[in-house]
Amino acid sequence: MKSNIISVILVLFSTLNVWASEARLDSAAAAYASGNFAGAIALYEEVSKEKGVSSELLADLGNAYVKAGDYGKGRLCYERSLLLSPGDRLVKNNLNYIINKIEDNNKAEARGKKVSVSPDSPSFFTSVKRWIAFDHTSDTWAVWAAVTFILFCGCVALYVFVSDVLLRKIGFFGGISLLGISIITLVFSFMSAKARDNIDSGVITGFKVVLVSEPFSTAKSSALPLTRGTRLDILGMEEGRGSDEPSWYKVRLNSDYVGWIPSTEFEKI
Repeated sequence: MKSNIISVILVLFSTLNVWASEARLDSAAAAYASGNFAGAIALYEEVSKEKGVSSELLADLGNAYVKAGDYGKGRLCYERSLLLSPGDRLVKNNLNYIINKIEDNNKAEARGKKVSVSPDSPSFFTSVKRWIAFDHTSDTWAVWAAVTFILFCGCVALYVFVSDVLLRKIGFFGGISLLGISIITLVFSFMSAKARDNIDSGVITGFKVVLVSEPFSTAKSSALPLTRGTRLDILGMEEGRGSDEPSWYKVRLNSDYVGWIPSTEFEKI
Protein backbone atom coordinates (compact mmCIF):
# COMPACT_ATOMS: atom_id res chain seq x y z
CA MET A 1 0.00 0.00 0.00
CA LYS A 2 2.80 2.40 0.96
CA SER A 3 4.65 1.73 -2.30
CA ASN A 4 1.49 2.54 -4.29
CA ILE A 5 1.13 5.86 -2.46
CA ILE A 6 4.78 6.71 -3.18
CA SER A 7 4.27 5.86 -6.86
CA VAL A 8 1.23 8.11 -7.05
CA ILE A 9 3.13 10.97 -5.39
CA LEU A 10 6.05 10.56 -7.83
CA VAL A 11 3.69 10.59 -10.82
CA LEU A 12 1.96 13.67 -9.42
CA PHE A 13 5.25 15.52 -8.94
CA SER A 14 6.37 14.51 -12.43
CA THR A 15 3.11 15.80 -13.93
CA LEU A 16 3.38 19.08 -12.02
CA ASN A 17 6.98 19.48 -13.20
CA VAL A 18 5.90 18.98 -16.82
CA TRP A 19 3.12 21.53 -16.41
CA ALA A 20 5.53 24.01 -14.83
CA SER A 21 7.99 23.54 -17.70
CA GLU A 22 5.26 24.01 -20.29
CA ALA A 23 4.11 27.16 -18.49
CA ARG A 24 7.67 28.52 -18.56
CA LEU A 25 7.93 27.77 -22.28
CA ASP A 26 4.70 29.69 -22.87
CA SER A 27 6.03 32.56 -20.76
CA ALA A 28 9.31 32.50 -22.70
CA ALA A 29 7.45 32.65 -26.01
CA ALA A 30 5.36 35.56 -24.72
CA ALA A 31 8.47 37.39 -23.50
CA TYR A 32 10.14 36.88 -26.89
CA ALA A 33 7.06 38.15 -28.75
CA SER A 34 6.97 41.28 -26.56
CA GLY A 35 10.65 42.04 -27.17
CA ASN A 36 11.84 40.98 -23.70
CA PHE A 37 14.64 38.83 -25.08
CA ALA A 38 16.64 38.69 -21.83
CA GLY A 39 13.58 37.36 -20.03
CA ALA A 40 12.96 34.78 -22.75
CA ILE A 41 16.59 33.62 -22.53
CA ALA A 42 16.37 33.19 -18.75
CA LEU A 43 13.18 31.12 -19.03
CA TYR A 44 14.48 28.94 -21.87
CA GLU A 45 17.68 28.31 -19.91
CA GLU A 46 15.66 27.26 -16.86
CA VAL A 47 13.67 24.76 -18.91
CA SER A 48 16.83 23.37 -20.52
CA LYS A 49 18.34 22.73 -17.09
CA GLU A 50 15.19 20.98 -15.85
CA LYS A 51 14.13 18.99 -18.91
CA GLY A 52 17.28 18.85 -21.00
CA VAL A 53 17.59 20.25 -24.50
CA SER A 54 15.78 19.50 -27.74
CA SER A 55 16.32 20.82 -31.25
CA GLU A 56 13.22 23.04 -30.92
CA LEU A 57 14.25 24.46 -27.54
CA LEU A 58 17.77 25.18 -28.77
CA ALA A 59 16.39 26.89 -31.89
CA ASP A 60 14.09 29.11 -29.80
CA LEU A 61 16.93 29.91 -27.39
CA GLY A 62 19.19 30.73 -30.33
CA ASN A 63 16.59 33.09 -31.76
CA ALA A 64 16.36 34.90 -28.42
CA TYR A 65 20.15 35.25 -28.13
CA VAL A 66 20.42 36.58 -31.69
CA LYS A 67 17.65 39.11 -31.09
CA ALA A 68 19.50 40.17 -27.93
CA GLY A 69 22.62 40.76 -30.06
CA ASP A 70 24.65 37.81 -28.75
CA TYR A 71 25.75 36.03 -31.93
CA GLY A 72 28.12 33.79 -29.96
CA LYS A 73 25.49 32.06 -27.82
CA GLY A 74 23.00 32.26 -30.69
CA ARG A 75 25.32 30.42 -33.05
CA LEU A 76 26.11 27.79 -30.40
CA CYS A 77 22.41 27.10 -29.99
CA TYR A 78 21.82 26.85 -33.75
CA GLU A 79 24.82 24.56 -34.25
CA ARG A 80 23.69 22.29 -31.41
CA SER A 81 20.12 22.29 -32.69
CA LEU A 82 21.31 21.08 -36.10
CA LEU A 83 23.23 18.25 -34.44
CA LEU A 84 19.88 16.94 -33.18
CA SER A 85 17.86 17.83 -36.28
CA PRO A 86 20.15 18.29 -39.33
CA GLY A 87 17.27 18.77 -41.76
CA ASP A 88 15.73 21.82 -40.08
CA ARG A 89 15.79 24.38 -42.91
CA LEU A 90 14.64 27.29 -40.76
CA VAL A 91 17.53 26.84 -38.33
CA LYS A 92 19.95 26.46 -41.26
CA ASN A 93 18.67 29.71 -42.77
CA ASN A 94 18.98 31.52 -39.43
CA LEU A 95 22.50 30.16 -38.98
CA ASN A 96 23.56 31.23 -42.48
CA TYR A 97 22.15 34.70 -41.81
CA ILE A 98 24.24 35.28 -38.69
CA ILE A 99 27.33 33.68 -40.29
CA ASN A 100 27.19 36.43 -42.93
CA LYS A 101 26.80 39.04 -40.19
CA ILE A 102 29.76 37.60 -38.25
CA GLU A 103 31.98 37.59 -41.34
CA ASP A 104 31.03 41.21 -42.03
CA ASN A 105 32.00 42.11 -38.45
CA ASN A 106 35.34 40.33 -38.83
CA LYS A 107 36.01 42.15 -42.11
CA ALA A 108 35.32 45.43 -40.35
CA GLU A 109 37.82 44.50 -37.63
CA ALA A 110 40.43 43.69 -40.31
CA ARG A 111 40.23 47.35 -41.39
CA GLY A 112 40.99 46.64 -45.02
CA LYS A 113 44.06 44.51 -44.40
CA LYS A 114 44.64 41.65 -46.81
CA VAL A 115 43.67 38.78 -44.53
CA SER A 116 40.95 36.17 -44.93
CA VAL A 117 38.22 36.08 -42.32
CA SER A 118 36.56 33.00 -43.81
CA PRO A 119 37.34 29.42 -42.79
CA ASP A 120 39.35 27.29 -45.20
CA SER A 121 37.30 25.50 -47.84
CA PRO A 122 36.89 21.85 -46.81
CA SER A 123 38.55 19.16 -48.89
CA PHE A 124 36.45 16.62 -50.80
CA PHE A 125 36.97 13.95 -48.13
CA THR A 126 36.14 16.40 -45.32
CA SER A 127 32.92 17.36 -47.12
CA VAL A 128 31.96 13.70 -47.48
CA LYS A 129 32.71 13.07 -43.81
CA ARG A 130 30.56 16.03 -42.77
CA TRP A 131 27.74 14.83 -45.00
CA ILE A 132 27.84 11.40 -43.36
CA ALA A 133 28.43 12.49 -39.78
CA PHE A 134 26.59 15.79 -39.41
CA ASP A 135 24.06 16.13 -42.23
CA HIS A 136 22.43 12.89 -41.05
CA THR A 137 22.01 11.56 -37.53
CA SER A 138 23.21 8.12 -36.48
CA ASP A 139 19.56 7.14 -35.93
CA THR A 140 18.76 7.98 -39.56
CA TRP A 141 21.56 5.76 -40.83
CA ALA A 142 20.49 3.00 -38.41
CA VAL A 143 16.95 3.09 -39.77
CA TRP A 144 18.28 2.78 -43.33
CA ALA A 145 20.44 -0.14 -42.24
CA ALA A 146 17.43 -1.90 -40.68
CA VAL A 147 15.16 -1.28 -43.69
CA THR A 148 17.70 -2.53 -46.23
CA PHE A 149 18.42 -5.61 -44.09
CA ILE A 150 14.70 -6.45 -43.99
CA LEU A 151 14.57 -6.07 -47.79
CA PHE A 152 17.65 -8.29 -48.01
CA CYS A 153 15.79 -10.98 -46.05
CA GLY A 154 12.91 -10.64 -48.52
CA CYS A 155 15.34 -11.15 -51.43
CA VAL A 156 16.75 -14.26 -49.73
CA ALA A 157 13.22 -15.63 -49.37
CA LEU A 158 12.57 -14.82 -53.03
CA TYR A 159 15.71 -16.70 -54.09
CA VAL A 160 15.05 -19.73 -51.89
CA PHE A 161 11.31 -20.26 -52.27
CA VAL A 162 10.50 -19.07 -55.83
CA SER A 163 11.18 -21.32 -58.80
CA ASP A 164 11.04 -18.67 -61.53
CA VAL A 165 14.59 -18.09 -62.85
CA LEU A 166 14.19 -14.33 -63.37
CA LEU A 167 12.80 -13.78 -59.89
CA ARG A 168 15.56 -15.93 -58.39
CA LYS A 169 18.16 -13.76 -60.17
CA ILE A 170 16.46 -10.61 -58.85
CA GLY A 171 16.49 -12.10 -55.37
CA PHE A 172 20.16 -13.11 -55.62
CA PHE A 173 21.65 -9.91 -57.05
CA GLY A 174 19.19 -7.65 -55.22
CA GLY A 175 20.03 -9.40 -51.95
CA ILE A 176 23.78 -8.89 -52.45
CA SER A 177 23.24 -5.20 -53.21
CA LEU A 178 20.93 -4.64 -50.25
CA LEU A 179 23.25 -6.47 -47.87
CA GLY A 180 26.10 -4.22 -48.99
CA ILE A 181 23.98 -1.09 -48.51
CA SER A 182 22.88 -2.32 -45.09
CA ILE A 183 26.47 -2.82 -43.95
CA ILE A 184 27.57 0.55 -45.34
CA THR A 185 24.74 2.48 -43.67
CA LEU A 186 25.41 0.66 -40.39
CA VAL A 187 29.04 1.79 -40.59
CA PHE A 188 27.82 5.33 -41.34
CA SER A 189 25.63 5.16 -38.22
CA PHE A 190 28.64 4.35 -36.03
CA MET A 191 30.70 7.06 -37.77
CA SER A 192 28.03 9.68 -37.12
CA ALA A 193 27.67 8.72 -33.45
CA LYS A 194 31.43 8.80 -32.91
CA ALA A 195 31.88 12.14 -34.70
CA ARG A 196 29.14 13.78 -32.62
CA ASP A 197 30.80 12.57 -29.43
CA ASN A 198 34.13 14.07 -30.52
CA ILE A 199 33.29 17.44 -32.05
CA ASP A 200 36.50 19.37 -32.67
CA SER A 201 35.19 22.92 -33.07
CA GLY A 202 33.71 25.70 -30.99
CA VAL A 203 32.43 29.28 -31.07
CA ILE A 204 33.87 32.52 -29.71
CA THR A 205 31.59 33.82 -26.96
CA GLY A 206 33.76 36.80 -25.95
CA PHE A 207 32.96 40.20 -27.46
CA LYS A 208 36.22 40.64 -29.38
CA VAL A 209 39.02 38.13 -28.95
CA VAL A 210 42.67 38.31 -29.96
CA LEU A 211 44.43 34.96 -30.36
CA VAL A 212 47.78 34.57 -28.59
CA SER A 213 50.88 32.56 -29.50
CA GLU A 214 51.07 30.59 -26.22
CA PRO A 215 48.50 29.46 -23.62
CA PHE A 216 49.02 32.30 -21.15
CA SER A 217 47.70 35.84 -20.98
CA THR A 218 51.05 37.62 -21.40
CA ALA A 219 51.92 35.77 -24.63
CA LYS A 220 52.33 37.64 -27.91
CA SER A 221 48.97 38.41 -29.48
CA SER A 222 47.83 38.67 -33.06
CA ALA A 223 47.09 42.16 -34.31
CA LEU A 224 43.52 41.52 -35.46
CA PRO A 225 40.63 40.43 -33.23
CA LEU A 226 37.86 38.02 -34.08
CA THR A 227 34.30 38.86 -33.13
CA ARG A 228 31.73 36.97 -31.13
CA GLY A 229 30.15 34.05 -33.01
CA THR A 230 33.19 33.05 -35.08
CA ARG A 231 33.49 29.29 -35.35
CA LEU A 232 37.02 27.87 -34.92
CA ASP A 233 38.52 24.41 -35.28
CA ILE A 234 40.11 23.03 -32.12
CA LEU A 235 43.70 21.85 -32.59
CA GLY A 236 44.55 21.19 -28.95
CA MET A 237 43.90 22.25 -25.37
CA GLU A 238 45.69 23.11 -22.16
CA GLU A 239 44.19 22.00 -18.86
CA GLY A 240 44.12 24.36 -15.90
CA ARG A 241 46.08 23.64 -12.75
CA GLY A 242 44.23 21.26 -10.47
CA SER A 243 41.41 20.83 -12.99
CA ASP A 244 40.51 18.41 -15.75
CA GLU A 245 38.72 21.18 -17.65
CA PRO A 246 40.68 23.03 -20.36
CA SER A 247 41.68 26.58 -19.53
CA TRP A 248 42.99 27.30 -23.05
CA TYR A 249 42.17 26.01 -26.53
CA LYS A 250 44.50 26.05 -29.50
CA VAL A 251 42.30 27.05 -32.43
CA ARG A 252 42.36 27.79 -36.14
CA LEU A 253 40.13 29.72 -38.50
CA ASN A 254 42.53 29.70 -41.45
CA SER A 255 46.25 30.26 -42.05
CA ASP A 256 45.89 33.92 -40.99
CA TYR A 257 44.26 33.11 -37.65
CA VAL A 258 45.93 30.37 -35.60
CA GLY A 259 46.62 30.61 -31.88
CA TRP A 260 45.36 30.12 -28.34
CA ILE A 261 42.14 31.37 -26.79
CA PRO A 262 41.04 31.22 -23.12
CA SER A 263 38.14 28.89 -22.35
CA THR A 264 36.27 31.78 -20.73
CA GLU A 265 35.83 33.33 -24.19
CA PHE A 266 35.26 30.18 -26.21
CA GLU A 267 32.79 27.32 -25.95
CA LYS A 268 32.91 23.92 -27.58
CA ILE A 269 29.89 23.01 -29.68
